[in-house]
Amino acid sequence: MTTRLMTNDQNEATILFKHNYVSTAHIVINQGGTNSGKTYAIEQVLFCLACQTAKQVITVVGQDIPNLKAGALRDAITIYESEVIRSAIRNYNKSDRIFEFYNGSGRNPVTLKRVAS
Repeated sequence: MTTRLMTNDQNEATILFKHNYVSTAHIVINQGGTNSGKTYAIEQVLFCLACQTAKQVITVVGQDIPNLKAGALRDAITIYESEVIRSAIRNYNKSDRIFEFYNGSGRNPVTLKRVAS
């Protein structure tokens, strides 16, 4: 999978995607305001990694399911609808919110639960 599939309207990869995609750091910090494209760019990279590396399990966590649905899951579905990405995905289970790739990779947004003290 190349950066070609994660582009803006001018068919150029966004800066956020490029920086996240080529980073070799263990932790990458993305800064920016609301609607700056952080979640979208990070999810683009995660989809690319899932396409490139077989049997990956990638989990996206959030405060709760409603927030995931309003943000990360909405972005993931938009990315999934891209023709190139869709061709790499075997199945999307709406109930469990799992994307299964032909190479055995899976992606599952779940809630981050508060641990009782």
